[in-house]
Amino acid sequence: MNRRAHQPVPRASQPASNGPDGTAFRRRKTDRLAAEGHLKSRVVKRSIVVAGHKTSVSLEDVFWHELRAIAQNRGLHLSQLVGSIDAERQYGNLSSAIRLFVFEHSRSNHADDAIAHPDDGRAPV
Repeated sequence: MNRRAHQPVPRASQPASNGPDGTAFRRRKTDRLAAEGHLKSRVVKRSIVVAGHKTSVSLEDVFWHELRAIAQNRGLHLSQLVGSIDAERQYGNLSSAIRLFVFEHSRSNHADDAIAHPDDGRAPV
């Protein structure tokens, strides 16, 4: 029996490069950002029924919670709101369309706040 076949194969390391202070580092930028706490939101896969068909979407918690709040504020079931987002999307997958919808909803609410309170000292968003 060949013992070498059962030994783990070492992974190739990333080439070292010099950082701004001259020290060598091997981690990618995303690894550094995650270590610093900038990328803590995890993507969770959730199942939902849209137009009578079960599908899944992969969303970060912040988008999922905001989507549920929007549906509740509009007096809709979550599946109804997601169905309308799905019917209106032009590009990409459903998860991306939901993120864009939540982002645009949030952006329009901030614009409405700036119009409603122009003299409150806040900079327009």
